[in-house]
Amino acid sequence: MRLFACVTIAAVSLAPAPLPGQAPSAPRLYLSMFGGYRTARHLWTSSGQPFLVQTPIGPNPGQYDTLDLQHDVAPGFVIGAAGTYFPRPNLGFEGEIAFLGMGVESRCAIRQYQPPPSGDIDPELCTSLNGATNSLSAVSFSAGVVGRLRPDKATYPYVRADIGVVARTRSTIELIGTFADTARNALEEFIVVGDSVPNKTRAHFTFAVGLALSLGPASQLRLEGRDVVTSLDRVTGLADPSRGTLYPPHAGRSLHNFAFIVAFDVILEKRRGRRY
Repeated sequence: MRLFACVTIAAVSLAPAPLPGQAPSAPRLYLSMFGGYRTARHLWTSSGQPFLVQTPIGPNPGQYDTLDLQHDVAPGFVIGAAGTYFPRPNLGFEGEIAFLGMGVESRCAIRQYQPPPSGDIDPELCTSLNGATNSLSAVSFSAGVVGRLRPDKATYPYVRADIGVVARTRSTIELIGTFADTARNALEEFIVVGDSVPNKTRAHFTFAVGLALSLGPASQLRLEGRDVVTSLDRVTGLADPSRGTLYPPHAGRSLHNFAFIVAFDVILEKRRGRRY
């Protein structure tokens, strides 16, 4: 017992004493990998749209079915990478690239011309659209500022605001249905709603709040909720049905999309605490 007490006293006496006024270090430069989940949102609805009766061998002039069409932004996953640098303890700058996993889900209901024309493929086209999801393969590039409170603590809150661009591979207006050919052994595509001048690149603004939790001297975990605001094209009226494929009027409107993110940060540099 006396030996244990002697060893304890020696260890305490040899340990460096903390300097008065010295604060723990705070992450200054780190690289991040993150993933998360993005919520669904309604995009546009077009009700009572006349649609020329189509058959496998061509349209029936003067005969129109009526379609109710809808597009929703489907939920999906988000993955990406970022780099953050803090020239000051509470204010930093961030650059980010993210794959949004964005898709659009369509809905279709039909009221047929009476009496229903022979060979009308419009019901089949509508059925193929109902519940179909098409990926937009959206990628975002952004930069912004980060503000944090008490970064010298093991757990601290932060906020950030980013601005950037979102690039997509598809239009948010276009709807392509399928039907069986005359031999009923192959599927053919038909553009029900077209977009002659698709806008696939839009600016976006992101506001986020989060909580950082230290995992050790070289890493930390962040839990973040973000609101991504971007402009997506929405149908604003009915199209001329006489052309076969519908080309409705549309315009870009702002859409709020919410996401929950989990990020893992590798800390490359820390800011040392001050001595007074």
